[in-house]
Amino acid sequence: MTLFAMLFPGQGSQYIGMLSSFFYKNNNIIQKTFDEASEHIQINLLKLIQEGPKIKLNKSQYTQVAILTASVSIYRFWNEQNGKSPSFMLGHSLGEYSALVCSGAIEFSDALKIVFLRGQLMEEATINRPTSMQAVIGIDEKQVQMACLASSKKKLFL
Repeated sequence: MTLFAMLFPGQGSQYIGMLSSFFYKNNNIIQKTFDEASEHIQINLLKLIQEGPKIKLNKSQYTQVAILTASVSIYRFWNEQNGKSPSFMLGHSLGEYSALVCSGAIEFSDALKIVFLRGQLMEEATINRPTSMQAVIGIDEKQVQMACLASSKKKLFL
């Protein structure tokens, strides 16, 4: 017997146009999941991920519900296609909520409320405050080392 796990992504994997290939195929499960989420948070999430604006999608309160909804909708699509049930589910940071929903540990509606509030609180915590955490996406290790070295003026070992 082959075991496999599903790993759900965290914040930072969002982009304008995500899941477009699913929508062009008129996938009702994806559409219904986004409609359900939009109803709970009172914003048209589908329009936001398809059209933007990017600056709004990248705000934590919207990013987090968009990633959660995308993950849950893909998992629901997987199930509709008779995909094999994973032996394990896990997530990176925000992705933990997707794993909890998809494993049946919490309701999707509850997770939406939690991550929307989580995102709002994260946004509020950083308003007019310098932060020391950055997401590193699409840059090779050498560039990261050089940026850290320039910033800290100390020798770094990665």
